[in-house]
Amino acid sequence: MILIRKLLPVLVIAVSVAIASLIYINKPVAKRRPSHPKTLTVETITLQPRQFPIIIQTQGIVEPRTTTTLIPRVSGEIIKVSPNFRPGGFFEAGETLLTIDPTDYRLDSKAAKAALAESMFNYEEEKAQSQQAADNWKRLGRTETPSDLVLRKPQLERAKAAVDSARAQLQRVQLNLQRTQIKAPYAGRILEQSVDRGQYVSPGNSLVKIFAIDYVEVRLPITEKQRGLIDLPQPYRGETNADYVGPEATIHASIGGKNYQWPGRVIRTEGTVDRSTRQVFVIVQVDNPYKKHDDGRPPLEIGQFVKADIQGQVLHDVFALPRTAVQGSNTIMVVDNDNRLQRKSIDVLWETHDQLLVNQGVSAGEKLCVTYVPFAANNVKVNVASDQQNHRSDLAHKPAHGHSSNPHSGQQGKPAASRHQDRS
Repeated sequence: MILIRKLLPVLVIAVSVAIASLIYINKPVAKRRPSHPKTLTVETITLQPRQFPIIIQTQGIVEPRTTTTLIPRVSGEIIKVSPNFRPGGFFEAGETLLTIDPTDYRLDSKAAKAALAESMFNYEEEKAQSQQAADNWKRLGRTETPSDLVLRKPQLERAKAAVDSARAQLQRVQLNLQRTQIKAPYAGRILEQSVDRGQYVSPGNSLVKIFAIDYVEVRLPITEKQRGLIDLPQPYRGETNADYVGPEATIHASIGGKNYQWPGRVIRTEGTVDRSTRQVFVIVQVDNPYKKHDDGRPPLEIGQFVKADIQGQVLHDVFALPRTAVQGSNTIMVVDNDNRLQRKSIDVLWETHDQLLVNQGVSAGEKLCVTYVPFAANNVKVNVASDQQNHRSDLAHKPAHGHSSNPHSGQQGKPAASRHQDRS
């Protein structure tokens, strides 16, 4: 009994080892399947050079072309105001906006006329006395030339000076009488009203602030790179650029939930560069901003925020690459004649919301891979699923709305980036 207890553990271990050996010897063998490497399938477009008119997009504030503060030259009580003498009121050139009480100036005018008549009488009297003195000198038989004092010439000059002074005083009084009517120097609109009927004003008091309405100006910032793509004047000392015709522009504004457009044109540039943004400013002129149109377009308001599209130069022999074709930072993939992928770097000349315009790094007839394959290596074999021309005929002459690829442009366009970055 004791012997069996001692041999039982050994027997169990021996049986276990035998079973394990049997399982190991009869283990199943995994079947290997033959490997079939897959070929990547991509879509391509054939690149062709095109011409693209550039549209510069920017934004700014509507400003009046001329702003004037009217100040009286005479003092008095305002006795009459124009019905349009209110903020926002329109007026025409020469229209009387205010009338100052002219009573005192009419009385001064009568007094000045009387003083002028008296001085003219004295002058005529002095002329007669001077002539009489000359005749008396001849009757006396004097042969020498009489002195000026004998001929009363100083007295005559004094009388003539008194006439001139009285006439000037009358002109001054009549001018002050005319100045009691404050007239508009041009057709415009009232911006700020400072006085009203019954108020006493003096020279130097501000009456009203007005602005011209023949056209308004929009001050628009552009980057240095954008500036090179617009036909802008280069004023030099001694030149006026009177014959300069700037590029056309379209002003956009949203009013009451609706979008409206106004045609304009670039008329000049400012002579400075902004120190903080390194931008230059162009001035777009919009004619007749307050003219009523059949399409119900509202007038442009001073201080209104607007967006602008400025026609730039036409880029010749450039390639338009869809943003989805960018595989990395300014990197694209092309398919060569052996259907192998080749990675290339591009230098973006201009960009829109969906296209990148380049003129270097690619050539006509190359097949651009538009399938997103960011991890594909060079020379990898691919299948081309479909190939299209770079652009359909209806897009060949579509203007390129967008911004330069300069990341510091301060505009809303996205810089060239990978498709992965666009998705994120």
